[in-house]
Amino acid sequence: MKLIKNWTKLDILTLSFYKSVNSSIIQQIIELYDSYDEFKNSELPTNLNLIFNQGELFLKNHQKPEFEAEKQIEICEKNNFKILSLWDDDYPTYLKHIYLPPTFIYVRGKLQHKDSNAIAIVGTRKCSQYGRIQTERFAEYFAQNEIIVVSGLAYGIDTFAHKATTRVGGITYAVIASGLDCISPSSFAKNADEIVDKGGAIISIFKCKTKALPPYFLHRNRIISGISKGIIVVESKIKGGALNTAKFGRDQNREVYAIPGNLSSETSKGTNHLITENLSKLALSPEYVIKDLGIENTMNISINDLPEIKFQTDSEKILYEALTYEPQHIDELIIKTDLDTAQVMVDLLNLEFRSLIRQIAGKNYYKV
Repeated sequence: MKLIKNWTKLDILTLSFYKSVNSSIIQQIIELYDSYDEFKNSELPTNLNLIFNQGELFLKNHQKPEFEAEKQIEICEKNNFKILSLWDDDYPTYLKHIYLPPTFIYVRGKLQHKDSNAIAIVGTRKCSQYGRIQTERFAEYFAQNEIIVVSGLAYGIDTFAHKATTRVGGITYAVIASGLDCISPSSFAKNADEIVDKGGAIISIFKCKTKALPPYFLHRNRIISGISKGIIVVESKIKGGALNTAKFGRDQNREVYAIPGNLSSETSKGTNHLITENLSKLALSPEYVIKDLGIENTMNISINDLPEIKFQTDSEKILYEALTYEPQHIDELIIKTDLDTAQVMVDLLNLEFRSLIRQIAGKNYYKV
């Protein structure tokens, strides 16, 4: 384990198990004392004495911070979780420079280089088809430009962001509001497995055996923004959790972007509010976002640049040209193209097989 002065990671983790101790107190202690032994054997200031000495008087042996820290390391080693301290070389750079960075982050999977570019994509759990399409559009483009996509492993926008990224072979980080061993429900755990299998990581500031509670999601959102170079809010209600992530981002001097939405949609009121109140920039395209953030376009193409499509039949070309980037029902396409129903079904299947279009629930189709 890495040493800071003569501190070990076990020593620092032990400090974190004292009640009322936060990252600020831990950092102050490490600055003041050269080792855990020196700290324990010193005459402490009154405020620290109350926390570290008197606070320990009524604890049983199995509750002692030293015991709990050792048990935590044992659990992490058994599950192949990594514990990164603020002083470790591979601790993410963006996160290290926020106000009160977490002393520890727990990681399952693989973190990329500490200076890697990451962009958060966040939004409502109950997103619209429009929100899903835009999420996938931005996530896939970022992934193809070797940008890490960060989100929160929740339903809706978060899930679509993670899945779109892994689908095109990209790397995604999921920041969660529980211990790494307490991911629930099972659908989230399955998504987490896929993220790790595809080279990404699950990140938490919460110790193992910690179950998610409502207050923890604010802490999670602060880490989502803190680990990212920019934040994109896709859809959110006016009091949605994604707006908290955007606020944390502004406080951390991150660029915040919002995708404009339908004026009559509840799930677009939050994003439209961000735009109209100048609390975010307008996210017109993923290409614009990475250019605005100063990230190199590794694909070196415009998002509107498409290779020439070779159609197999005339009807396939007619059908493709009738499709847009907004979902359309198959019946609408049949009327629009005046093609035979059976032919439309065959052509849609062929176009989807070649990844030129996608189908969503209710036999609705749109261009990729």
